[in-house]
Amino acid sequence: MSPDRIIAFWGADNLKRWSPATLQDVAIPQSSKQFLVGVGLPFKEDWTLRFDSEADQLPRLPGKPHYRRIGFDDFVPICLDERRHGAVITAEVENSPPESFVNASVEQFGEFLLLYQQYRLKARTASEEEILLFIPTIEERMRKADADAFSDPNNYWPEIIEQMSAGLL
Repeated sequence: MSPDRIIAFWGADNLKRWSPATLQDVAIPQSSKQFLVGVGLPFKEDWTLRFDSEADQLPRLPGKPHYRRIGFDDFVPICLDERRHGAVITAEVENSPPESFVNASVEQFGEFLLLYQQYRLKARTASEEEILLFIPTIEERMRKADADAFSDPNNYWPEIIEQMSAGLL
């Protein structure tokens, strides 16, 4: 999905971007840095995901210095894993498992957030039957964009899809 499409979907003023200086010492691919500077992540939505914390910083997670926090899902840190080329993970400190794989890159994460929001918008007006027919379409698009996200049923997005199918989201 193109950066322009992501920006057009959310609106430029609704995306949290980071400065090049902030990303200078972050060990992620240049394409991911460009995405965080030029596109960013949505932050003005009524969901549990937050990407507007700590102004322009990507702080290291205490006890896990290779994790750079980009936001939260409720209270669970969402991080870029510098050891895995900027893969996106959630990192629970006290729960087991301690981390959950989200996406192979922040660019793919940005695309998945857009797809997830499309589902949320449709769920507000569609019948339960229409939603249940729409979920496989969203899952298929996600799988095409980042098959790694579905490599384990305990990864973040398979669990989200399961919750969507159960009518919990």
